[in-house]
Amino acid sequence: MTKRHNVETLVVLQPIAVDTDSSDREGMLVIANGMLVAVLVQLNDPEETRPGSWFMEAGFGRLRDMRLQPFDTLDDATRWVRQQMKLLAG
Repeated sequence: MTKRHNVETLVVLQPIAVDTDSSDREGMLVIANGMLVAVLVQLNDPEETRPGSWFMEAGFGRLRDMRLQPFDTLDDATRWVRQQMKLLAG
């Protein structure tokens, strides 16, 4: 195993308002090792199937074409990002 695989991805969340054209506006920029990799939006509409969960509104780079179910918590989302970065780094 190379040293590269021993280093855990640093994931930072930065709050931001997102214009989603809905009541879902609370967002988080997801920054992994200093690079923007995704934008999460909290689902707040009571009509949502999982209000309060976090949806990946946009993914960039390695996460660009991934379509996912919402994450229950931000911890779940950051854990998933770390796993993807490790898997996709190959």
